[in-house]
Amino acid sequence: MASVLYRPADRSDIPGMAQIRAANWEQEDYWRNRIARYMDCEHHPQQALMPRVVYVAMEGNSLVGFVAGHLTRRYGCDGELEWINVVPASRGSGVASKLLELLARWFAEQKACSICVNVEPGNRTARRFYTRHGAENLNEYWLVWHNIKAALGRR
Repeated sequence: MASVLYRPADRSDIPGMAQIRAANWEQEDYWRNRIARYMDCEHHPQQALMPRVVYVAMEGNSLVGFVAGHLTRRYGCDGELEWINVVPASRGSGVASKLLELLARWFAEQKACSICVNVEPGNRTARRFYTRHGAENLNEYWLVWHNIKAALGRR
C-alpha cells in the first residue's frame, strides 16, 4: 500500500466523498449536494453549530476515506462525528483510526470534550470500531465519548 496523506478537505474532494458515501446509501448526486451544503455551512444536522471540519485520506490521487464533524448541542454533547467512511480496499489499514484521531484533535482544539456519533444498532463493525476507540453507549442509536481525548492514540 502506498503512503496515505491526510489533509483538510476542499471542494474538489466532494465527488470522491460522494462516491464513497453512495456505495452504501443513496446516489452520488444526493451526496454531492449534501456534502457541499454541509461544508458550506448550509446543511445543518439537528442542533449543529457552525464550526465544522472535513478531513480526507489520499493514497496517491485517490481519495480512500474521509471524516466530518461539527460542534453541536445534541444530547448535551459538545460535538458530533457526522460521517466517517473508508473505501473497502483500505479498511483495516488504520486509515479510519487516523481520520478519527484528526477529528478528535480538532474537537480538542475547539474545547469540545463530549462527542456523539449516530450508529445503527445492527452495525456491529462501526460499534466495535468506536468502542475500541473509547466511545460508550449513549442510547440505542448513539455512542458518546465523554472525553474525546480518549480516542487519541488508540489504534
